[in-house]
Amino acid sequence: MRTGFGRYAMELRSARGLKLSEFCEGVGLSAPRVCNIEFGRAPATDDVVGCYIRALDLKGDEAHELRTRAVFSNGVQKNLEQEKINPPLRALFETFGGELSPKAIAEIQSIIERETGRSVKSLAFASNEMKGNDQRSRKPKPRPLPNPKRFAEICLIAEKVRTSVASEMSPVKIGLAVELLAANDDRLDYQVVEGLPSFMEGAFACILGERSGHVILIEADRFISGEKGVHFVRHVISHELGHHYLHADLLKSDGEIYLAPQALAKNTPDMIGTQKQVEQVVETLEEAEAELFATMFLVPWTAYLKGTALTYLASDYGEQLDEVKRYAPHFRNPAVIDAFKFALWERGTRLHPIFSLN
Repeated sequence: MRTGFGRYAMELRSARGLKLSEFCEGVGLSAPRVCNIEFGRAPATDDVVGCYIRALDLKGDEAHELRTRAVFSNGVQKNLEQEKINPPLRALFETFGGELSPKAIAEIQSIIERETGRSVKSLAFASNEMKGNDQRSRKPKPRPLPNPKRFAEICLIAEKVRTSVASEMSPVKIGLAVELLAANDDRLDYQVVEGLPSFMEGAFACILGERSGHVILIEADRFISGEKGVHFVRHVISHELGHHYLHADLLKSDGEIYLAPQALAKNTPDMIGTQKQVEQVVETLEEAEAELFATMFLVPWTAYLKGTALTYLASDYGEQLDEVKRYAPHFRNPAVIDAFKFALWERGTRLHPIFSLN
């Protein structure tokens, strides 16, 4: 998670409505470089702090607080460097870790388990399909569906999160959204990186569980394309947000590995809409729920009740048309409508368009 300096800097950006990319342009640093500074992997030098102060137009107490936090965070980083356990081994992993294959990672894991007698488990959801787990060789199972009660619950959770970053009639600005959500949630953070760890090969976004919360990792190039409006990138980032809000109990540092069987992240922008497009496969309920959250975060579920053409919903809100179409039948299902009515009534909502539906 971010250092005290990094978190305060993010809060200042969000208070000014600044996206990370806009801030990076102002300080003249890349997004991965800014994240390294704010996560304590690089020092917040006086020159860097000065750039922050100018880019954010800080005065008085805010500038002083930022400088104070920078000094403290740099001190913590220095102490951590001195307290490293087995520096040669750490250096080996830092130097060659990015070049290791999933098979090699698995072999290292088995060695650690054999030598220590402790089970080594991962802590990540990812918009990816692990290499060697080729699903093209078998027919995918039908996508599981949440029951009507859970469907309504997820839609209402997504609505609550969405309304904290965008109005009902406006599309979500994905870069600003993750900045605002992370700034206002001590258990959520995100980091823009040059590339994901090797065990996430093929993915461009994943969410990691840590003791202090969850961190969404997003590749820099894809993050920028998501900010520019590429629909499937917006969807994948929203999907990872869904895991934070829906599956926090599964994302623990000592929990088992949960890798989403999604190949969507392997698509490149030029593949979308062509024969080369990788088929998206969702076989677990957790992944299906995160998919539902992603669409309802980008497209307010109440928009389905207005009878707007689905093509317009997709284009107006910046979501993939196939995903918008996927959930339309649910809003014609009496059981789902009843589940919404019950949930809203329980919350004390008595006036809502859904109560007029039969």
